[in-house]
Amino acid sequence: MSDYSHAELQQLAIDHADALCEHLSGQWHRTESLHAEASIAHDGCELHLCAYEQNGTARVSIQAQLPQGWGVVEGITPPEITVAADRGAEAIAADVARRLLPAHAEIAARVHTALEREAQRQAMAAAITEHFLASMPGAVPDLHSPATAVSSAGGPDRFSASLRVGREAATADLHLRNTPIGVLRTVVDLLGRQLGDTEQSTSTPGQVLGQMADAVTGLASERHSIPIDGLLRETALNVLILSRIVSNRLDSPAGRERIERFADELVTELRSAARHH
Repeated sequence: MSDYSHAELQQLAIDHADALCEHLSGQWHRTESLHAEASIAHDGCELHLCAYEQNGTARVSIQAQLPQGWGVVEGITPPEITVAADRGAEAIAADVARRLLPAHAEIAARVHTALEREAQRQAMAAAITEHFLASMPGAVPDLHSPATAVSSAGGPDRFSASLRVGREAATADLHLRNTPIGVLRTVVDLLGRQLGDTEQSTSTPGQVLGQMADAVTGLASERHSIPIDGLLRETALNVLILSRIVSNRLDSPAGRERIERFADELVTELRSAARHH
């Protein structure tokens, strides 16, 4: 038989949440949560508290929530500690500050990095599939994997092609069927030149930004010679890539959501304008 009622355990969680708001460093405040009996938050970190009974003793679990989307990152779980409910508030706060908050900061950073890589991967996959759709005759997205696979049927005779982007968006499989010999020779020559250049270059972050600036400058000088629909599509794609890279570096969920919302609205307008041209 339980020594504590559900209401008593719930009140224990609430009392400990209020005590942590007082004793933890920073402006912690109570928040509403559907997943815990009590929650508190400060500067992008949210703690969920639940009280339970174990061998006749009340205990409180305190779990630090990870950034939205953490579930797609393998090997990651929200950090959590449990404490005896009868411990002093200052001692519990010290435990949270020493054990839970540093673990949360470390794992949240790993989640942000993984989500940034995934956003870049998705943007790269979108770039190549959109390029295929814009360039190949009769191109359509794959019904089962529209974000990473496309195919086309058109051109001379029974020519067809299909493209599937790899998991990391660093490579892709391109299958050509019934390809005219002249076209095939051109493809082989192009691949030979590209793959024969084995010199690999590495760039620092500053050099990467410099290269991007040079590319923008080059685009500005050639803007009148580029078809407007292509310019609009490429602009939309780059807005999408850059906005996702930036948003995944922000600590504030509200800030990330605002950046992504505005970027998505701009991308939608750019793509709509491209279709009308």
